Amino acid sequence: MPDNSFQNLTDEELINLDSAEAQAELLKRYFRLVRFHAGRYATTPADIEDLTQEGLITLLYVTKKFDASLGSRFSSFAQICIINRMRSLMRQERHIAEPTEDLIDKLEAMGELTDPDTPESILMAKESFADFRTKIMTLLSKKEWEILQCILNGHSYAHTAELLSITVKSVDNAMQRIRRKIRAQDLS
Repeated sequence: MPDNSFQNLTDEELINLDSAEAQAELLKRYFRLVRFHAGRYATTPADIEDLTQEGLITLLYVTKKFDASLGSRFSSFAQICIINRMRSLMRQERHIAEPTEDLIDKLEAMGELTDPDTPESILMAKESFADFRTKIMTLLSKKEWEILQCILNGHSYAHTAELLSITVKSVDNAMQRIRRKIRAQDLS
């Protein structure tokens, strides 16, 4: 398969190919995301490099563990696993505090892997996230769910507004409602 044809495939299709070229395309697609989160959690320039490497390794690892039948997108699953790996590493170094009770942190924590080398921890994380996702879906309106998905996929409020043809204020209001609903249900 020529290199440029990989660019037209979805992440899920690349994972199914299970080839070095497909993995290279995934690494290329996710490098900026991994680097962003490495910068977010690092306290020194050396930490950024170490976390970037760990994030890319985690990305390759989770391609083998992703199960599309659970109804989640690979991009969401990968981001959660990458972030939680970085958090775990930085906690071990005692550079960051425990996660806050922010909505995004709660959602990310659902994918936390205590030992990423065991299939059991991956399965437990997937099941936990799937249960949490189902609970959230029942609480939210269709529009709120769409907005939350955009935000969790890394889109800004402005880009989410553009994608859904609504105002930025509407996105902000929806996110506030979503946070209130989740806090009221104590889904942590």
